[in-house]
Amino acid sequence: MHMNRSISRVLAAAVASAGFAAPIPTFSATLSCTSSSFSAAPDGSGNIVVNCTQAGGGTAPPPSCYVSASPTVLSAAGGNVTLTASNCGTVSGWTGGKAATGGTSSSWQDTIPANTGTQSVTYSYTVSGSSGSASVGVTVQAAGSTTTNGGAISCNGYGKTVVVDLAWGALKSGNVRVNSSGFGNGAILVARFTTPSTTAPSLIGKIQAAESSGGPIPRSAALSTTPCDFPSPPLAKFSTVPNSTSPTASYVVGGTSAYYAILSPSTTYYFNIKNEVNGAPTCSGNCDMFVELQKPSGL
Repeated sequence: MHMNRSISRVLAAAVASAGFAAPIPTFSATLSCTSSSFSAAPDGSGNIVVNCTQAGGGTAPPPSCYVSASPTVLSAAGGNVTLTASNCGTVSGWTGGKAATGGTSSSWQDTIPANTGTQSVTYSYTVSGSSGSASVGVTVQAAGSTTTNGGAISCNGYGKTVVVDLAWGALKSGNVRVNSSGFGNGAILVARFTTPSTTAPSLIGKIQAAESSGGPIPRSAALSTTPCDFPSPPLAKFSTVPNSTSPTASYVVGGTSAYYAILSPSTTYYFNIKNEVNGAPTCSGNCDMFVELQKPSGL
């Protein structure tokens, strides 16, 4: 499109003859417009506003090729990641990650293994298409079997934060159990897990904990979308446990329920536990626990 915006007495007369009442400018200029649509109108201040609209409505060009990942951060347990290419034209291939090689689909799913190291690991994925190429990174957090303040998760108000990661694992792979270490009074236990990308609204799972050494003691626990959190109101009727020697929270992935926590797919959740009841400490000696993730049978 080319536009040279100016005013002329001839144009003013033409606009006035079309029914516009506007003062006639006293200077002369020229105007040329090569677009397919043209309009002119007075602005009430003695000027004429000229618009040249690009043919086809002036639609902006589409955005360039890009690729997104869901999720972009995984716990140390690893898991599935879904990659989606947009505005890349015909896809010729994917590279990077653990298994994203070849393939011409606009989407790809990769399974990333657990990270047993002390540093986070980032996997890079690249898509190539007829309209360009793009890359995205997915980070797997460092192993967090036990961390203290200043670690991967640090809960304010507690002298120590103990983090355990629960891997979801493959379909029908059974329950996952992890033991804590150094969980006493003044500490909080955060059990972290990530749901799969699929749902099973009618199938119930649960996360539960009990003593792994020493005798049973009462504890408080809550399932939450946030570490260190005991939400009020709770996620669901049976997702917060104010006093139990073996706290348990039941859930479903997707769907609706009046009793069980409804978890979203591809989302990280936290089962937070403290050796307290109504603010009073309950631990004496060794109070470590096991935490077990029981998956719904169809996931």
